[in-house]
Amino acid sequence: MSALPADLRFKVADIVEQGGFAAAGPVAWEALNKEPVPGAVPAGPLEAALEFSVGTDALLLSGSVSGAWAVVCSRCLVPHAAAYSAAVEETFPTDAEEIDASGAFREAALLEVPQRSLCRPDCRGLCPTCGKNLNEAPCGCVPEKGSPFEVLKRLKEH
Repeated sequence: MSALPADLRFKVADIVEQGGFAAAGPVAWEALNKEPVPGAVPAGPLEAALEFSVGTDALLLSGSVSGAWAVVCSRCLVPHAAAYSAAVEETFPTDAEEIDASGAFREAALLEVPQRSLCRPDCRGLCPTCGKNLNEAPCGCVPEKGSPFEVLKRLKEH
């Protein structure tokens, strides 16, 4: 298996001549995307693997990309890494001179940005009264009596 080119660009003639192509290795996020991602930052290197299969009038790209996003916990607001691994599949015409596979890998990685993420499954979040991170230690706040929905129940009765 070959090493990946830094820009993920491939000459179609070379792929067709070889009857296919396979490569794997690290990829710099800057090679895939020049703009910041809202709510997430790439955490560490990306690993990618790809294989081109030659068809009669198209090349099939099959591969995978894995890495991690640095995101903020939805409950306690502590930054943490959210690992991912995503499949990549795309077709390209054989009559093109060059293939830029960076778009397919970028889309797969961006689809893995979590909308909500927990730093750990048992995250206790923040105290609604004082804002202390309850994962570190309990706070001294006294829990409110009753349900926060009591006001809504009283409105419904009137």
